[in-house]
Amino acid sequence: MKKIILLALVIFSLSGYAQRNASISIERYYTIKKGDIWFHATRLMYGFRDGIMYPQTETDTIYFYNNMDKALEYSFPDLPEFISVQVIPHQIPSKSEGKIAVAYDTKVKDTFGPTFDYFFMETNDDQIPRKRLIVSPDIHEDFSKLTPAERANAPVIHFPNPDFDFGTLTMGEKVNHTFTYTNKGQRDLIIRATKASCGCTSPEPEKKVIAPGEEGKIKVMFNSFGKKGEQNHKVTVISNDPKNPEITLEISGKVERQ
Repeated sequence: MKKIILLALVIFSLSGYAQRNASISIERYYTIKKGDIWFHATRLMYGFRDGIMYPQTETDTIYFYNNMDKALEYSFPDLPEFISVQVIPHQIPSKSEGKIAVAYDTKVKDTFGPTFDYFFMETNDDQIPRKRLIVSPDIHEDFSKLTPAERANAPVIHFPNPDFDFGTLTMGEKVNHTFTYTNKGQRDLIIRATKASCGCTSPEPEKKVIAPGEEGKIKVMFNSFGKKGEQNHKVTVISNDPKNPEITLEISGKVERQ
């Protein structure tokens, strides 16, 4: 797998060193100044709304400028297994531009939905030697290769009641609710991930593989501590249902002070 990632980085490196248009000044383009290494951006989202398709490996780029009076020396210690990086060109002289090609392997990461990870770039910058760089793609399952027959027999997730109103709580109270769902398809339904917004526990389904016709449950706990007024929180359920790979459950109500 590492060989595939490195090959992707080599191919990607052929696209040039920087995307900055010559009409845009260095100071205007590289606005994030981490010491004497200036960045155009320090967070990669890999297409933002499009994200990355599982199980692919995709590469995106961080552009930077070496404002030091010496050549840049760098390393990337303790990289996560699902990330590979290459600095292009390999040597970055003083007052010159470069880029960091960051390959993200979704199969090794093995999760779905919005993610948040980071890695560090250690440099010989006397001001701020360590630079934190963020990668936060939205990972989607790739259903494009399914045949018409596979789509017709695919799993189908169905929540009869995707909304829950807990009414009125006194600040500090907790409330639990169990959402039920059914696999109305012809193949096993797999719950890939469940993600909750602020205020809710990260819910775990009782079972992650639901046979055709079988019912599943997801228990969610809402903690009203620190909350006040009208509340509306969401839980995203990600599955292998090609028609509805992401379903949003909503928890609402009102929180009052004692």
